Amino acid sequence: MQLQFKETKSLLQKEREAAKREAERVPVIQEVPVVDHPLLEKLTSENEQLKTLVTSLEKKIDETEKRYVEANKLSEERLKQALDAESKIIQLKTSMRSF
Repeated sequence: MQLQFKETKSLLQKEREAAKREAERVPVIQEVPVVDHPLLEKLTSENEQLKTLVTSLEKKIDETEKRYVEANKLSEERLKQALDAESKIIQLKTSMRSF
């Protein structure tokens, strides 16, 4: 049994050494970045155009929101005026009936 243990241990040691040697033999492959300059320039240009478009759209949104607030305010004022006018008409009709 001790003999089998020593043989197994010896085989394991040999396998470790073989694996270590094989790992050392494998060449290290370095990645070389490949840059497609025309594509990179095209994408950069497109990115700038999109940034400009986003800025333009943000300005339009701000202007539209301001106009909406103004229109809403004007609408509320006109509704109040209409309600006041309706109230005055009712008062006048009531006054005319009482005469």
